[in-house]
Amino acid sequence: MPRKHLVASQTNKKQQTQAKLWQKLAREIKAAVKVGGTNVDANPRLKAAVDKALQNNLSRDSIDRNINGSIKDANELSTKEFECYGPNGLQIVVSALTDNVNRTISNLNGYLAKLHGQIAKPNSVKIFFDNVGYIVLYKTSGLTADKVLELTLEYNIIDVVEQEDAIEVKTTPLDFYKVKEVLLQNGCKVFDSEIKLIPQSPIDTLNEDSKSRIERFIESCEQDDDIQWVVTNYEGE
Repeated sequence: MPRKHLVASQTNKKQQTQAKLWQKLAREIKAAVKVGGTNVDANPRLKAAVDKALQNNLSRDSIDRNINGSIKDANELSTKEFECYGPNGLQIVVSALTDNVNRTISNLNGYLAKLHGQIAKPNSVKIFFDNVGYIVLYKTSGLTADKVLELTLEYNIIDVVEQEDAIEVKTTPLDFYKVKEVLLQNGCKVFDSEIKLIPQSPIDTLNEDSKSRIERFIESCEQDDDIQWVVTNYEGE
């Protein structure tokens, strides 16, 4: 079920978890530098991390400090991805940056126990998600889904969905930055953009107990210092 007021919904979420989000964005920048170096243009992971940090109002000074500072902390971090099942057809992917994998797994198992879920085998859940470029545009005067398609004809656009206050654009990861640049050059205002996992078969209805449990699970993951992000196939309000 598409959310009509997409911008308002995402803005509220960002405001509620801003300090924790900044901390996680800083860790991702450090980890990206460790993997691919400090050159943003030559390091796709770092470019994505910096873009997301700027979108979430992390200062340029803070970004530069994390890029150019010591990577001692980053050397102690490892990236781990966990695929999980929940009740009522819930599919979950959790990504962590951690210096203690056992702690992270223990915490995640605790959150899953309350959800009545469990960690699954690798590639048993992620195959039900697509990796796509995701761009949310403010719906300014004159901007429609048809206009977006017109501007991006030469690129691989997966879908364009028009909401009340925003336009969602999905691209292939390869064309993500090209599409974003074209939209910016034509005066479009980007609210949010990233390469992310999108569920192939989203569910938008759960019974009240399952809905409450998945909401608490996501909140617990967002508050966990080790967990960078969590995606599920639940797209209810």
